[in-house]
Amino acid sequence: MRGWKKCASLLLVASATAQAQSPCPAERAREVQIGAQLFRVEVAATPEARERGLSGHRPLPRRDGMWFVMPEVGMPGFWMQGMKFPIDLVWVSPEQQVVGAERLPLCRTQPCPIRYAPEPVAYILEIGAGRFAGRVGDRVEWECGR
Repeated sequence: MRGWKKCASLLLVASATAQAQSPCPAERAREVQIGAQLFRVEVAATPEARERGLSGHRPLPRRDGMWFVMPEVGMPGFWMQGMKFPIDLVWVSPEQQVVGAERLPLCRTQPCPIRYAPEPVAYILEIGAGRFAGRVGDRVEWECGR
């Protein structure tokens, strides 16, 4: 009986450790890490927030961004309508890997051109232009606020 209790205790500790390390939902992310870069993020998880994005927003501090959580995996389009600053757009797969990144300049024509994901994505990170130092294949992770 003693051996069984010891084994059960070890299983409980292992289970608690696994739960503590499991990722939080992307909709609750407060920080997104790509390689050595860490960005504080505002989450765009609703249809209205995703449509508005950073339009009309003041320029972002150096380590801030907007984290788009898509309702389904797909190849969404993004445009610069109403933007006050250029951005880097980072496309992220459902497997949490960078699948593409591009710089979007301010839109000077109407309608603004639409940029589409290079392959199906589940997440998109928008940050100030010139701030993305990663590359395709980099692992993307996030942490939730307290």
